[in-house]
Amino acid sequence: MISALAIIALFLTVYLFIRDMGDQQVISSRFDSHYRLFHAETIVQHEYISKPETIWKVLTTLEDYCLWFPGINRLLPVIDSLRYVHRFSFDRFVFEPGAFIKIRPRTFLPSFNGRILEIEPNKKLEMEMRFNPVSKETVSFQINLMPSGFSEVVCKRSSHGLFSFLTTWGFADRGSAILHNLADFLPDDTTDNKKEDENAIVDSGPKLSRETIIAQAVQAGLDGNMDLINAVPDKPTRGLAKAALLKAKRLGGMPENLVKALDAAPIPSSEENTPSQSTGGLPAFDNNEDLIAYVVNMALEGDMDPINNIPEKPLRGKAKAAMIKAKRTGELPPMPSIPELAVPTPASDKQETESELIARLVDAGVTGSMDEINALENKVLRGKIKAAIIRAKRTSK
Repeated sequence: MISALAIIALFLTVYLFIRDMGDQQVISSRFDSHYRLFHAETIVQHEYISKPETIWKVLTTLEDYCLWFPGINRLLPVIDSLRYVHRFSFDRFVFEPGAFIKIRPRTFLPSFNGRILEIEPNKKLEMEMRFNPVSKETVSFQINLMPSGFSEVVCKRSSHGLFSFLTTWGFADRGSAILHNLADFLPDDTTDNKKEDENAIVDSGPKLSRETIIAQAVQAGLDGNMDLINAVPDKPTRGLAKAALLKAKRLGGMPENLVKALDAAPIPSSEENTPSQSTGGLPAFDNNEDLIAYVVNMALEGDMDPINNIPEKPLRGKAKAAMIKAKRTGELPPMPSIPELAVPTPASDKQETESELIARLVDAGVTGSMDEINALENKVLRGKIKAAIIRAKRTSK
């Protein structure tokens, strides 16, 4: 009798396995299943861009298992309490080995009891679960920190007995997606690092005084660009800028104190820029007006890199507003003189001075040969040559 039941169970397992593997699945996890007489085991592996602590927090949040664990409709704690409202309360549940849980499967069957077997914080969680009255499973989650910095999670589900084949039933269709589903509830830990890097980039640039920020925002607002005012992060400063804009519109121009603030130099940051080159590969002009005139001319010639490389957000917005105004009116600001830059010339049979190099590349650029200019590694020198080409083209017209 037992042999007959074993043969029937074996044929049923083979049939279910073939049917499940026939379905085309698109799952990013690596999975496998094994079955021998009276023993079944499934293994799923998945890598996450998350820290082990983050994964452990999600794995130990039992109330969310119904959202990502296949086959679970609800998972509740079992607490020995006289009050009924406390018997299934996670607030009073002590998460430790030996604690009992109740699993309500996603079928017509009633709830079944389970328990926590082993806990190793941030490394391993093992539980005993039951989804039917004839077999029970041991479910374990192993968290491994990879050399690449990623975290690998290995989920093993094993069962023993005559009906152990039920563990592999529907595995390729549903069970293999367990860790794929879990990925939807894990935050990307690289997001915080990106925010920190962005804040570091913003803080590393030179800072403007509040009056200068207000003056630049008001000037952009008078030109019809409200993005600069709305981008001011400090709420009181943003309110003062809007009030100053209303006052400037009423007076028909910017007040004298704001006009003076526009020419104010940025407050130096902790790391001084080199005198020959400013942050972002831009020439170190003596004032912001020359810088704006330079990047506007370059932008109208089709090179948007200089204007996008301005590190200060208010100054970058002011430059873009000046570019829009120049496009609308057709009046281009005069191209300023680029500050002199001492750069080493490339090794050759005959040493070429900077002025000779600029003169030669300007002549080549006017004729349309830009390959050698674009190949220059020094951004400031490249911008200086392009500015000279723009002036030469204007003169020849």
